[in-house]
Amino acid sequence: MTPHTWLITGSSRGFVGGRVGGTAGLGSYQAAKFAVDGLTRVLAAETAPLGIRYLVVEPGGFATDWAGASMEIQDIPDEYQATVGQFASHVSSGRTSAGDPWRAAEIIVRAIKHAQLPGHLLLGAGAAQMAIDYSGRQLDEATAWQEVSASADFDAPYPVELPAPR
Repeated sequence: MTPHTWLITGSSRGFVGGRVGGTAGLGSYQAAKFAVDGLTRVLAAETAPLGIRYLVVEPGGFATDWAGASMEIQDIPDEYQATVGQFASHVSSGRTSAGDPWRAAEIIVRAIKHAQLPGHLLLGAGAAQMAIDYSGRQLDEATAWQEVSASADFDAPYPVELPAPR
């Protein structure tokens, strides 16, 4: 898109991205989704005065060809069998995904037309639960390390004790 296409005030943009990840074997795929999420957050901040709304769709597993030939993983070293190998076995198992792509498409359209567009739309029970669990772990970690984080400021006490291992 050219910069001029962003200037359509009162419009909505939707992207597929994600903030939850860490699945062994999906590094480049999930890094690209993280990048889309980050870019979308910046665009939303830059164009908010223009009334442009953004939606990052975070889908779980859907009945598509996502795990088809493009996801074939070959020659996994023995050291990676417990991580990447386990993921590759799951992908090649042919298990049916829970998500209905047609329902997802309808939900996206309904969300974009809604008066209060969410910044992120989780699709599928698995995606929602993963996001809730991940966000909870992030909040717990940030809270545990809050005093250490604050100690980096000039006017804060330093040094401070690191949190006890859990």
